[in-house]
Order: sequence, then structure tokens, then C-alpha cells
Amino acid sequence: MSSVTIDMLELNLTTKRLKIKRFCKKDIDQVFNLFQNQEVLYYYLPDPIETITKTELADFLSDWDDDASSFLFSCFLNEELVAIFSLEDFSLKQSRTECGIALVDQKFYGKGYAIEIVAAMVEYLFRKVNLNRIYIRYIEGNTRSYQLFSKLGFKYEGSLRQHVKRDHQYLNMNYMGLLKSEYLTMNNIEVCD
Repeated sequence: MSSVTIDMLELNLTTKRLKIKRFCKKDIDQVFNLFQNQEVLYYYLPDPIETITKTELADFLSDWDDDASSFLFSCFLNEELVAIFSLEDFSLKQSRTECGIALVDQKFYGKGYAIEIVAAMVEYLFRKVNLNRIYIRYIEGNTRSYQLFSKLGFKYEGSLRQHVKRDHQYLNMNYMGLLKSEYLTMNNIEVCD
């Protein structure tokens, strides 16, 4: 296991208001309501899930946190869980990852927590882990994700047309990405190789 992967396992970031650390089983209680909210899950998960128990949720989330290509993080305001942040398709060889974020309760919407979390993780992934590319997928109609990631410099890269079925409707799966060179230029950081 490389030192970067070990760093990912022990990640403990602090932003202006929040603490970001690896997800652990005791966080299940605070994230459970998110996975009961079908309105939020409509855009969050490509494959919808029915109501599940906490035990089933723990099993489900273990796939998102395999210590190799998937990592899950908890984002706290004091002791209260605000969001979960995921990395998937994480590859040091390919120098890339996919990321995703979900605020666990609608009471956290509109307070700037999502942009604070994503900005901190993007900086960490580009500057500390030295990745070249970070990308997201979002389901057509998820304007919150599009707006959030656009503000951080992510660019629309294309769609898988009618990739996701919701009820009797087919929706596109859209992709956005950000390259390290773009991130450094936006933040006026000199490239030193």
C-alpha cells in the first residue's frame, strides 16, 4: 500500500467550519435519514434503493469504502454530521478519481457547506495526493450539483444519453471534470515540476 493510500485512510482535514475524516460505522446513525429521503436519492444514486435498515445501509456503504479504489468521508460541524463525501474510481496509476457529495439533511442546504467541503477535498487531492483529474457524474436535472461544481471550475464533458431510468422516464448521466493544470491556473499557483 502506498503512502498516499495510507494518508487517505487517515485523512483528517479541517476547513473554516468543518472537520472531514474517514467514515466509520458509528456515523451510520447520522447518515441514515439521508438514505430514507427518496426525493434526495432521486438524484444521488444511479440505481434507486428502497427503504433499508441501518444494518443494510452499513453493508451498502462498505462498497463505497473499500480502502483501495473507493473511500468515504464524514464531514462534521462540531459533532453533527453535515455531509458524506465519496471518492470512487480512485487510481494513483491513472492519477484520477470521481468524487461525490451529499448533505445528510435539508437543514444544511444553502449554508455553503458543500462548496467548503468540495473545495478542501479538491485542494487536498490535487496538491497533496497529486492527482491530475477529478470528475463527477450527475443525473440530468440535478442543478445543485451542476452549479456547485461549476463554481469550482469543473467543466461539462458530455453525457451518457438516457442512461438512468426514473419511474417511466430516461435521464442523461452527465459528466464534469477538472484538471490539475486548470485548478492551479484558477488559483494562481505556479506549477513546479
